[in-house]
Amino acid sequence: MSLSTTFGRVPLFFYLLQWYTSHLIAVGLGWIAGQPIGYQFLSPIDRFAPGNIPTGIGFRLWVVYLCWIGGVLLLYPLCKWFAGLKGRRRDWWLSYL
Repeated sequence: MSLSTTFGRVPLFFYLLQWYTSHLIAVGLGWIAGQPIGYQFLSPIDRFAPGNIPTGIGFRLWVVYLCWIGGVLLLYPLCKWFAGLKGRRRDWWLSYL
């Protein structure tokens, strides 16, 4: 089963997990880099308020791409497992995920 087929069979499952995975990667990488991670837990209104962005936040684009690829590869086994589960079982609620 190819990568796109696996993710295509469980789109909502992947969508919901990628939010938590990307946030976990962002917090972990920010902590490793010594950046203030409290900023990651602000609401979007507070986070993007004028003058509220601390200095030293963010990474170069190649780091973002590596994290994105790592997040996709991290979620692939979970999505493959869930696609197999959906193929084996016919519970009504599985069709929504």
